[in-house]
Amino acid sequence: MSDYKPVASNSDIEKTLDKFKNIDLPSFAMLNMYPKIELSEIDMPELETISITEHIEKVEEYQRKSLEMLQSINANTANLYTLVDLISKSNEKQDQMLGLITEILTIAKAKGKREAESIFKKVVTKINDSVETADSVIKLIGWATAIYNMVILMLPQ
Repeated sequence: MSDYKPVASNSDIEKTLDKFKNIDLPSFAMLNMYPKIELSEIDMPELETISITEHIEKVEEYQRKSLEMLQSINANTANLYTLVDLISKSNEKQDQMLGLITEILTIAKAKGKREAESIFKKVVTKINDSVETADSVIKLIGWATAIYNMVILMLPQ
């Protein structure tokens, strides 16, 4: 049941509403609400327009770079799991493994590409000379190579 009731024909509300019957409210309400502005008065910045082809190319480039970054993150995360596995499995030589990992990370301290390459070669030689299992050599050299490749991209000549 509705709470609303019709307005009685002899009520004050009905008399007030009668005064507004012949007024066109939308045009009356809008008459002086907004000042008139000419389009020439509006200072609009120039918008860069590009074709749909350019837009698609930019989107595809962005998606390609995003995919490359995600693949890189995935590879780096896998390297971390490899290192943890390597340290935990070589119980008697954990200190040696940690020392080699620390030396691998010194590649990141290089000031130039030549210095990074020199440190990388020394680390690889030390890994080959001191690590006994082929699996451990492969994992450590793989991680050293990943660090070297990241660092070399950020360094000046």
